[in-house]
Formats: sequence, structure tokens, C-alpha cells
Amino acid sequence: MVTYEDFGIRPFINASGTITTLGGSLMPPETLAAMRGAAGAFVDLNDLLVRAGDYLARRIGVEGAFVSCGAASGMQLAAAACLTGTDAERIRRLPHTEGWKNEFVISMVDSHTYIHQGIEICGGKLVRVGSKTEVIAADIVDGIGEKTAAVVHFLGRQTRAQLQEVIAGAGARGVPVIVDAAAQLPPRSNLTELTGMGASLVVFSGGKGLRGPQNSGLVLGKKAFVEAVRLNSSPHSAIGRGMKVGKEEIMGLVATVDRFLAGNDAEDRVMWERQAGCVVQALGGIPGVRAYVLGEGQQAAPDFAPRAYVDLEGAGRAEAVIRAMREGDPSVVVRRVSKGIVVDPMTLMPGEEQAVARRLKEVLTS
Repeated sequence: MVTYEDFGIRPFINASGTITTLGGSLMPPETLAAMRGAAGAFVDLNDLLVRAGDYLARRIGVEGAFVSCGAASGMQLAAAACLTGTDAERIRRLPHTEGWKNEFVISMVDSHTYIHQGIEICGGKLVRVGSKTEVIAADIVDGIGEKTAAVVHFLGRQTRAQLQEVIAGAGARGVPVIVDAAAQLPPRSNLTELTGMGASLVVFSGGKGLRGPQNSGLVLGKKAFVEAVRLNSSPHSAIGRGMKVGKEEIMGLVATVDRFLAGNDAEDRVMWERQAGCVVQALGGIPGVRAYVLGEGQQAAPDFAPRAYVDLEGAGRAEAVIRAMREGDPSVVVRRVSKGIVVDPMTLMPGEEQAVARRLKEVLTS
């Protein structure tokens, strides 16, 4: 069997978080078993998508659910759904949307250019509001016009409180709201609360906090909108044909959601708090280093997981530490923040926090 090492690629401990370019998350045994089982037989893919979606909707407690090929494709399919509904002729005509309601009000605060591009590829016209540093609900609602097909909200850089205002303003004008919540699991409550607030479609990554296949996404929402997503997707001859999700990923994500729902937010927090605390404890007393744990509500973004922050004195020290951690044994990837580095325990396997703490102490005292 060919391995990463055969390609000259060195695996590492991921202490940076559920980042796509680092591989997202590591899948649990239940997910791998479901994918292996799915790989051993042929099934009708359309039938599987429908039945898996129905199961997930019941299991989660929402009107509709669909397994997409990642969150980015889920966002693009959500845009397509708002342009076409379930109209077969409109689905065939994309990306030609002249004369339709084809405008999407979207803020400039999120740097994910590919989401903007994906909407435009579908034939959407972007109405960008706010600035790169700030957007308020009034900016978004005021951007709604006669040709608005939907509003896009980036949960994370934009808050839940703002989302509630946007949903109210858009709903009064009969305009659907799409929520990009790719990295917003856990908490588990987001699976139902965002659609419960009135969002038409909410998109999560399957390969981040859920720990499912990296090329999977979960689209939840109102039944008619989710059906429109499905009709615009693979294996239909539609704009989403290239966003194929296989039988293995579908069943893998179903198993992942079952496992996730059987878990507990409080237990996750306790484990991550302990892992982050292990790192902080190891760095106590090192000159020019201040290490501490910040939890939910204490960090710049509304992040769920507690993280270990390591403030470093000295110009260029953070970059040197990051490089030394990556090049050491074991190889560890940590992330840069404004005052130094951060260790994110969400992607640490049990026991890896000790290796991370040991390596950081070695690097910072060498």
C-alpha cells in the first residue's frame, strides 16, 4: 500500500484546528466503517440521497436535509435553489438568469472569495454591503431590492443577534436567508436553532466539527428549499453535477451525524479545556511567554472550543516557533494569532496534547 511517506509527505499533529488545507478533521471509527460498508455495493444514488436526507431531517429535527460535496458546494447549491426553486426549466437554464430575481445581498466582512464566486457561477448578481471590517443588519436589509433572490449571512464573522435582525427584515420582504455556518458545529444546538430562527437554508461542513468525510457538507432548511438544492445537484444534469458526493460519503456523514448527536457539548468542552490546560501548565515560568486558556465568549470570534493562547515577546518569535514546531519530531502545526500562537484542541487526538506541550516547551526554552 502506498503511504504519505512514499510521496515524501510527512504527517503531523494538527494543533491548529479544523482547517481545510490541513485536512479538516480525523474521522472516527463509526464513519470509516460506514464508508467501507457503502463501498461494497451498488445503489441508486438519487434514491440514497433522498432517503438519507429524510433520515437526517428526522434525526436532527428539521424540515429538510441534504448531503452536499462540502460546505462550499452546499452554499453554491443553496444559491442555485433560491434562483430556480423546483422549476425544471429554470434549473436547465442556469447560469442564464436574465429577467429573474437574481441578486444576492452579501457582506464584505468574510474573506471566503470562493463563496462569492460560487454564487456568480450560478448566475447570481452580488450586492455587496458593509466593509471588510464591519457590517450591520441595516446595511444588509437596506440592500434588499425588487430583484433580490436571497440574503447570505456568514455566521462567525456575523453574529447570531445580527442574523435574527436580518431574518426579520428579509422575511418582511419575502426574501429567503442562506446561512454559511460551515465551522459552527459544535454547539449541537446550531443544527436546529438556526433554521428555527427562520433561515431558509443553513450549510455546515461535514469534515470540520462533525468529523465526517472532508468532502461532505450538510444542508438543512425548509423542505421546499432543500428539495430545490437536491434538484440542482449531482447526479442530476444540473449546475451542481460536478459537485458529486458518493455513496461512501453519504453513508459516512449519516453515521457521523448519529455519533455527533449521541455526544454532549459539555463533555467536549471538558476534554478540550483539559487538553488546552495541559499545554498552558507546561509553559509556566518560561521568560517572555504568557500562556492562558480562553473559552467561549472570551475569544475574538464566537468559538465554541476553549483554546490555549501563547503570547510571545520579541519580533519574529512566533514565526520561528511555528517553523520549529513544524520541522521537529513529532511535527506539530500551530496557528499564528496577533500576540503569538494558539493551540486548538478540537483536532487533537487523546494524548497528543502532551506531545504538543512537550515540543512547545522544548522550542521555547531552546
